[in-house]
Amino acid sequence: MPSTIRPTDEYIHAAEKLMDWRESYYFNFVNHDNKTSGFTTIGVLPNQQKAEFVFALFHEDKQALYYKEHQLASNAQRPDTFSDKTLTYRLVQPLKKWEISLVNEELSLQIQWKSRFPPFDFGKGSGTSWKGHFEQSGNVRGEVQFPGGRKIQIDGYGQRDKSWGQRNWHIQNWFAFHAQFQEYSIGLRRDTVNNAQRVSGGLSVGRKQYAVSKIDMEMTCEKGNHENPTGAVTTILFGDGKTATFQSRLISPRSFVKFSRTFPEGSTELFEGMAIHECRETGEKGTGLIEFLFTHSKQ
Repeated sequence: MPSTIRPTDEYIHAAEKLMDWRESYYFNFVNHDNKTSGFTTIGVLPNQQKAEFVFALFHEDKQALYYKEHQLASNAQRPDTFSDKTLTYRLVQPLKKWEISLVNEELSLQIQWKSRFPPFDFGKGSGTSWKGHFEQSGNVRGEVQFPGGRKIQIDGYGQRDKSWGQRNWHIQNWFAFHAQFQEYSIGLRRDTVNNAQRVSGGLSVGRKQYAVSKIDMEMTCEKGNHENPTGAVTTILFGDGKTATFQSRLISPRSFVKFSRTFPEGSTELFEGMAIHECRETGEKGTGLIEFLFTHSKQ
């Protein structure tokens, strides 16, 4: 299916009259030495008049986390910049280049994200988490500075996504997977809704794109603890008939964050971790994300 993504999709879309309508911007990255990784997201909820700002940095065995919820600025209709004066996103060139900064008492970070492949249109997916969604692989470069003068250089690959529409956080479960390799990138999602699975996303190789048609995944967990996933074995069937299997593990025991949400019928847990992926067919190693969502209903 040809992509319908346009440069204007970088901006805020006209919101439908739904309280959970959300416009989301997301970026992640892994440094080439695998010792530094992170992700960040900004979610705009115009009908609730609020915005959420999130940043997570993992370096060696340490974490730096930032989360704030703010009232939505009344003029945020077509911004080139999102900022709460701590975390800032600036759009430099649609579908090509973004600049991101975080400055607080823990650290000062400046990174530049540049596209390396065209955006991949995920279509409507399961119809429960977005109206429109695209993902894109990029090169990420920048610097982190800590109090006392210590600096970390960032130079690696990352994935971004942009989505807009009604966001249901409480579907049965979902699995998301980003994998960056030198010659290609994979971004995919598998949603389970009412025991039915729906997959979206695919493989980018230069300007060529191949949609995913099936995903089989077996989650791995910390020994003796079945609540916190530490990796996965994922077999992917692409639309061109090719199959690939990836063994994934967290970069470090602390390179993940767990988010929890409650709702009247139960609770939802979201695990987002930065990972090493090894392709079983070729032995090649890449980096990226593994993400799991589980909804627990009240008995």
